[in-house]
Amino acid sequence: MGRIGVTLSGIERSLLNQLAEANAAATLSALRMATGSKINHAGDDPSAFVRLSELQNRLSSVQATMDNVTAAGSMVTQTQSAVDGIRTQLNTIRTELLKDESGGLTAAERAEAQANIDAAIAQINTLATTEIDGRRLLDGSANFRISGRNFSQVADVRVYSTGGRTLTIDGSVTAAATQAELTYNGQGGSKIDGDATFTLTGSSGAVEFTVVNNEALSTVATRINNESHKTGVTVAVSGNDLIFSSVEYGTTAEVTIDVSAGTFIVAAGNSTTDTGTDVEAAINGASYTGEGNRVTVSEIGVHYVVEFAPTFTGDLNAITVSGDALSFTLTSDLNRRATLAIPGLQAERLGGLSGRLDELASGGGLDGLDANTSQAIRVVDEALAELTLIEGAVDGFYDASISSASGLLSDLEEDLEDAVDEINLVDTTEETQLQTYYQNLASNSIAGLAVIRQQRSGIVTLIQQIAGLI
Repeated sequence: MGRIGVTLSGIERSLLNQLAEANAAATLSALRMATGSKINHAGDDPSAFVRLSELQNRLSSVQATMDNVTAAGSMVTQTQSAVDGIRTQLNTIRTELLKDESGGLTAAERAEAQANIDAAIAQINTLATTEIDGRRLLDGSANFRISGRNFSQVADVRVYSTGGRTLTIDGSVTAAATQAELTYNGQGGSKIDGDATFTLTGSSGAVEFTVVNNEALSTVATRINNESHKTGVTVAVSGNDLIFSSVEYGTTAEVTIDVSAGTFIVAAGNSTTDTGTDVEAAINGASYTGEGNRVTVSEIGVHYVVEFAPTFTGDLNAITVSGDALSFTLTSDLNRRATLAIPGLQAERLGGLSGRLDELASGGGLDGLDANTSQAIRVVDEALAELTLIEGAVDGFYDASISSASGLLSDLEEDLEDAVDEINLVDTTEETQLQTYYQNLASNSIAGLAVIRQQRSGIVTLIQQIAGLI
C-alpha cells in the first residue's frame, strides 16, 4: 500500500536537478556574454584551453614585437626627417656659393652670404647632435665603433653589417688609385703658346675656355679652377706646363680636352682623353680591385667599404670594428636583430676629396667665397653625394626591414586573432538563444514542482475530509 511521506519522489528529484542544471547553464552563459569568451576556466574545455593558451602566448609575442617595430619606425622616420633637414641646409650653402660663381659679389654681399653659410653649418651641427627618442643618432653614436684606423692610410671606413661579431680589417694596398691627367706644354716664362679655344670635360661636365698667346699659365689655371665644380677637373702650373687632373680617382674619372680652334697641344694632339686607375688591395687574405680609392667587401653577414687615402701603398695598420650600431628586434626571435649604421653627419665629417664642410665656415680654409667658391661648391657637392648614400641606407632599412616586418607581423596578428576568436569568441545570438532556452527550462521545472506541491496538498485535504477532520 502506498503512503504519503516527507521524502522527495523521483520526479521531484529530476525536476530539482533540471532546475539546478538550467540555472547553472544560464549563469555560465551570462558569464560568457559578460566576458565575451567561451573559455574562462581550464575546466570549461581542457583541450581547447591548452590550444587557446598557445595561441594567446604567440599573439602576445607578436603584439610585443609590433610595438618594437612601431617604435623603430618612429625613430627611423624622425631620422629621415633630420637627414632631410641637413640636406636642406647643404642646398642653402650651395645657393649662397652660387651667388659668387662668377666672382661678381661685392665685399658686403660676400659677408652676408658667408653669414648665411655659417648659420647653415651651425644648423647642420645642431641637427647632427639632436636627440631622437632620447638618443643621438646622427653624431656617430649610432655607428659601429671603429678603432685602429691610420688616417694617412685609410680615409674612411663605412660599415653596414658585421654579422654580429667583431671584425678585423687588415691587409695592404699594392697599387694606389690614380687620377686622370693630361699635360699642356706651354712656352718659356710659363705662358700660353698660341691662341686656342678648347672644351674641358670631366666627370661633372664640360666647360669651354679660350686662351691667348703669351697669357700667363697662372691666369689660365685660375680661370679653369674657378669652374672646377662644373667639370670635376683642376689644373696646376708646373714650370712651363699646365697639369690637368681629375678631382676623382679611378677608371670613372675622366679628363678630356677637345680643341675647336687654334692650337692647344696636349700629349698626342689637340684632342685627347685620359682616365684614372682603380686601387688594387688585399684585405684579410682576399684580393680586390676597387672603384677609385674604395674597396667593397661583401661576405655572408658582413658588408663594409674601405676608402684608402690617395696615393697610399703598403701595409695597413689593423682596424677593429665592434659594437652593434643601431639595432632593433623586428621579429619574435630575440636573437635576430636588424642593424642600421649611421655615420656622424657633423660639418667636420661631411665632404670628400675637395675638403670638409667645416672649412667653409668663417675662419676656415675655404671661407669668404671669391677665389674659394668653386672648391667650396665641390665640397658641398661631395657632402650631398655622401648624404645621398646615407639617406639610401636609412630609407632602404625602413623599406626592407621595418615596413616588411610591420606587414608580416600585421598579417600574422590578424591570423592569430582569427584563430583565437574561432575558439573563444562568443556568438551573441547563439548565447541569447541558449539563455532563453535555459530560462524556459528552469521555468518549466519550477512549474512542475508547483504542480506536484498542489497535488500533494490536494491529497492531504482529501484524506482529512475522509477522516472527518475538516
